[in-house]
Amino acid sequence: MDRCCLSLLILSQLIFCVGTSSTTDAAETQPLTIKEINQIWQQRRERLQAMRLELSQETTSSKLPYMKSNIHDEDVPLTAAETRRYLQEQVEYSTRYSLLLDSPRFRCRYWGRHPDLQLKEMYNHDMTLTTDGQTAAHYYLFRETTHATIFKDPAEYRIFFWANLSPLCWSLLAGDPCTETSLDGFFPQNQIKQIQGIDCTVLEKTDKSGVSRLWVAPRDYECVVMQYERLKSGRKYFTYQFQYSNNMESGPLPTTWEVKQYQFYENQNYLTYASRFKVDSIKSNVTIPIEQFKMKLPPGAHVSDLRKPNPQGGELNYIVKEDSE
Repeated sequence: MDRCCLSLLILSQLIFCVGTSSTTDAAETQPLTIKEINQIWQQRRERLQAMRLELSQETTSSKLPYMKSNIHDEDVPLTAAETRRYLQEQVEYSTRYSLLLDSPRFRCRYWGRHPDLQLKEMYNHDMTLTTDGQTAAHYYLFRETTHATIFKDPAEYRIFFWANLSPLCWSLLAGDPCTETSLDGFFPQNQIKQIQGIDCTVLEKTDKSGVSRLWVAPRDYECVVMQYERLKSGRKYFTYQFQYSNNMESGPLPTTWEVKQYQFYENQNYLTYASRFKVDSIKSNVTIPIEQFKMKLPPGAHVSDLRKPNPQGGELNYIVKEDSE
């Protein structure tokens, strides 16, 4: 695995802001049902689709994820002292995003100066992820050569996970079957809790890997997700928290969100990842030609095509020729 893909995987595993919440009496406001929330979410998605967005991101991460492996995908053994040190030491970087959302079609380009594994240097990261609903692919430029992977089934390629944009799905595309934001397994809790002064229904789901909680705004605020929290072994693992503006035509639209992730080590919970996303521009209910979701590779691009079998076994790899379409 090359260092760009490995760095991308590291970043996609670093994810998700916790706000102070207060509890009100459940008799004052009745929690919403799953059916009610899904109906409002569907109406909202239909009204907003399709969308163009520009985002900016500021990230602070612990150094540990970058120091425990190298560019050859090999584990780097660390002592307990080194692990504690890298958990506390930080690295900062910025990212820009340009997105087209028209489910099941999505396109995301994101770029910026990102830290390399082992933190020997910062490199220019520039990646595009796209699906037209039939084929999915990602490609990036590294040392003046485009590298691409084409996937057989778009459902196998978690485009928002790779792009670190799962929070975006909860704020704009909640309930969309293409974005892994289903409420299957969630149940409303008896108490209403306030987030940013808004009475929210709290939904909770427990599975073998932990507990997930969602704070959902009332119907008159279109049931937008105000906060998401994930716990493992009773400890906070990651959180998202959202801020919205109320647009007269589009309804509540996200303006910023914050992501925090924690790691428990030696009886202490470390904040290992903190990121703030800002929505620089958003246009909803626009028309996006399907051609803009198609993959376009330049001559000389190195391609791993998972759609086709390789007679010699393994992945089918080739280089795009000058006369290729």
